[in-house]
Amino acid sequence: MDANGQLCDNGTDRLIRRMRVGYWTALLVIALMAMVTFVLVDSAISTQRNVSRLVHLAGDQQMLSQRIVLLTNTAKIENSRYRRASSLSHLRDALAAFEQNFATLQSKLARDKASDSVRAIMTAVPHDVTFFTQDLIAKTRAYLAEAGANPESDVQPLPQLSATAVLAGYAALAEQVAAEAEGGIANTLRLHRIVFMAMMIVLALEAILIFRPILGDVSRKTRELIRARNEMAHMARHDQLTGLLNRKSIEDHVQDLISGDPTEKPFALMHIDIDDFKSINDTYGHAVGDAFLIEIARRVTNGLRGKDAVARYGGDEFVIVLDGVRSRQNARAVAEHVASLLGKPFDLGDIAIDPRASIGIALCPEDAVSFDDLMFASDLAMYHAKSEGRGRASAFDPTMKTDYERRLRMGVKPVASPPLAQSA
Repeated sequence: MDANGQLCDNGTDRLIRRMRVGYWTALLVIALMAMVTFVLVDSAISTQRNVSRLVHLAGDQQMLSQRIVLLTNTAKIENSRYRRASSLSHLRDALAAFEQNFATLQSKLARDKASDSVRAIMTAVPHDVTFFTQDLIAKTRAYLAEAGANPESDVQPLPQLSATAVLAGYAALAEQVAAEAEGGIANTLRLHRIVFMAMMIVLALEAILIFRPILGDVSRKTRELIRARNEMAHMARHDQLTGLLNRKSIEDHVQDLISGDPTEKPFALMHIDIDDFKSINDTYGHAVGDAFLIEIARRVTNGLRGKDAVARYGGDEFVIVLDGVRSRQNARAVAEHVASLLGKPFDLGDIAIDPRASIGIALCPEDAVSFDDLMFASDLAMYHAKSEGRGRASAFDPTMKTDYERRLRMGVKPVASPPLAQSA
């Protein structure tokens, strides 16, 4: 072989080697990109699952704190020794679940290295979740010890303030954890998109068909991440039991309506309270109570327009915002329609319940132009409906507020004691 032929062969060999090295280098780069993308998405999903668990724990703690205070009040007013013992037993179970959730929450925050903001909510004012949680636990234990030692004793129930501080702290904790997770997921998604696009370009140039299974896994993980993010967003704004809007969402909805000129966006706010719901829970248990609330939510939702907002405000209370309703006559007609829907018998197996609901109505801007004032006005109207015999609807009248304030000045217990009025 002459020198030129040998030189040609050497050049061909070098070209083949360069192509081979380039090809395998591209494959390694693609594999690395796919691995990085998979790790990023999987990490984000794991973070989302942890956040969802923390948000669930915080929500459970809010409900349990309210249940603990409610049970101490129930045990206080029970005349039957057996029913009082039953209330104390439920109280012990609620306290045990409350303590277990608190221990789990502390363990998860320590293991996941909580941020400074989360640690501040747990240990610093104004929330200091750890202090108020331990305080509520200590007060409940003391209550159980005194009530259990002497079943006939007149033990004072825990004040609502004990649960209010815990409720506010865990609500702030859930919001902070969700906000931090949302920011982290957003950053992860941006990085994921960059890596994903680079991988697509390399795949198109070199060996897209080889990595088709990997692309399928990446797409599946991306869909899982988006679905998890959407579920978290839905969970943060909706009630977990009924699927209706929650307290924060309905407040934001009202704030949006009154953000401009209230006269341009008139609406009616209805506050619904299920009459004697506590007796349903006490008689048939919480499973039947939950099924009953779900049915109430379904009836209200199906009986209104699509643009009307319906929320579970807490416990057995619901709030409806009727967009565009200007007159008390129209609002009262809707309220009577809702009351008729809620008044239909509820059957669950062998259990038959004849429900009733008291409804209070307030108009914006005629009665008030802020969410708190509208809730106060509708509370007065709702308690007025209860005083008239329950299962009724009542529209707010300024004389209700005048009578309420007059009774307060005279030191006489008002007919209604709306929470917003007490905190104002």
